[in-house]
Amino acid sequence: MARGTGSHSLSSLAKRDRAHNVRASAWRLLGYLKPHRRRVTFAMAWLVLSSLNTAANPAITGWIVDIAIKAARTGSGTTGLVIPIIALFISTVLGWYSQRMQILVLGTVGQQALFELRGEVFGKVQDLSVAFFETAESGDIMSRLINDLEQVNSFLAQGFRRVLGALLGFTATLVGMLLVSWRLALVTLLIVPVMFVASSLFGSLARRVFRRRQETIGDVSASLAEDLAGIRVAQAFARTERNRGEFAERNATNRDANIAASAVSAAFPPVLAVISATSTALVAGYGGYLAAGGLVTVGVVVAFFGYSRSFFNAVSQLSSLWAETQSALAGGERVFDLLDTPPEVTDAPDAIDAGRLSGDVDFEHVGFSYGTGPVVLDGIDLHVKAGTTLAIVGPTGAGKSTLINVLARFYDPTAGSVRVDGHDLRTITLSSLRSNLGVVLQDPFLFSGSIAENIRYGRLDATDAEVRAAAEVSRAATFIERLPDGFDTPVGERGVLLSSGQRQLVAFARAVLADPAILVLDEATSSVDTRTESLIQEALAEVLHARTAFVIAHRLSTVRDADRIIVIDHGLIVEDGTYAELLAQGGLFARLHAAQFSDE
Repeated sequence: MARGTGSHSLSSLAKRDRAHNVRASAWRLLGYLKPHRRRVTFAMAWLVLSSLNTAANPAITGWIVDIAIKAARTGSGTTGLVIPIIALFISTVLGWYSQRMQILVLGTVGQQALFELRGEVFGKVQDLSVAFFETAESGDIMSRLINDLEQVNSFLAQGFRRVLGALLGFTATLVGMLLVSWRLALVTLLIVPVMFVASSLFGSLARRVFRRRQETIGDVSASLAEDLAGIRVAQAFARTERNRGEFAERNATNRDANIAASAVSAAFPPVLAVISATSTALVAGYGGYLAAGGLVTVGVVVAFFGYSRSFFNAVSQLSSLWAETQSALAGGERVFDLLDTPPEVTDAPDAIDAGRLSGDVDFEHVGFSYGTGPVVLDGIDLHVKAGTTLAIVGPTGAGKSTLINVLARFYDPTAGSVRVDGHDLRTITLSSLRSNLGVVLQDPFLFSGSIAENIRYGRLDATDAEVRAAAEVSRAATFIERLPDGFDTPVGERGVLLSSGQRQLVAFARAVLADPAILVLDEATSSVDTRTESLIQEALAEVLHARTAFVIAHRLSTVRDADRIIVIDHGLIVEDGTYAELLAQGGLFARLHAAQFSDE
């Protein structure tokens, strides 16, 4: 199978200007902090205080040096040092405490914002249409939910605070330098244009390599998810060596992307170190010249060494954080790509809650095709009375499952309409429609947990007695009671601890407990043994009474008792009648029947 279709479909969304606009992504991420603006403001106050301390410390140190030099020259004693030393001590303590408070407050706010964002992303995934999941790879979606969100987490929980702190420290230090000596400040600032150009070039490169890194992580995750899910098939067809090779290619691409990201991250600090050393040398030379000429004191020169160090530490920290920020924004863009994906099937603004339906179904000139593909349903007209069991048969690819997908509104028809109890499906809410539907698939999906939890999945308020009753009706109770833990027996991931027949009976019990007005069986007995099929047929006789049912069947013997059978071929209903009537017609149904029972 060709991987990457889903990744491409999601990645194509990244072409939108909004997702690629770094400022838009940054503001959108910061928008998750808005509900906590009071606490953010409180933390900002501590950030400002911390920045003021950063600017004050070098000036206080220079003050101490000047007083000490004066005392040594005049012999006036060191009593004048008491006040500046106390001031330096208080400034240091305040700086430590303000840093602690900002970490505590903004760290808490960041985690809350991440909690809200993660919930929004998961909710979005729940709302996306089936069509999305048929093209997007689950591994890539998981990478966005885990890896990309983790990058966002680092920004919201710590990166935002550190970037803001470095910016405020940079600003406070700059102001402090200008107040202490504008001449030395100007010398220090000579290097700023060089830093600005280097930072701009670095930021542009970093953004590209970090986004590429996140994309390759998604590709590796998608490959892992698919290969793990299909491990039995891979072993059965001796594809494991080929799969190793394909995974090695994806893993190598991710490795190269990580190396490129690391190389970019490692390249900038040495450049800044050279710029910082150059600036320090300029301050030392020009500061010595000014001090010799009596234009500044020695304490001012000493203070400027501290200011220069603080200034370039702030710049160095900003450069380091800039790499982390670019990584977070790359992850944020991929998360926003997902959030901005519109679901293909949604509730109309004036959609109503249909309540409990009786199950009267009409297909009126229904046409459908998947995207730009060929027509799958071609003008279907079909009326199914409430309480009728309708069997749908036909060759593979004829459109049987598509008819059910349109009924469940996994897709909207491209032509015509589907009505239930007179309501066009597009005029009622998805939740009210699907609460009236029960679906049992050929390969039922069970969730990790107990058998009882899986049966109760469609009706969480069901009592233990109701769960047991549903299992008895579906003929699942017999095998469940033989298990060591009965209904509390864990089923394992995807129900792997149960046989295929047992999984099917549990899925059937789940549908029975939901008590749907319309029951859909999509080849529900085609993959089970004869004995399990017999049990399901017994249960069907009881469950389908006075309930509308759509039964897609491969084994024609299972639809013998259906009230009505339609035969679909190339998206058209070509035959319609009872089992006996269709056999007597000698058409497609009779030929399919003859092919199945030719051995007999």
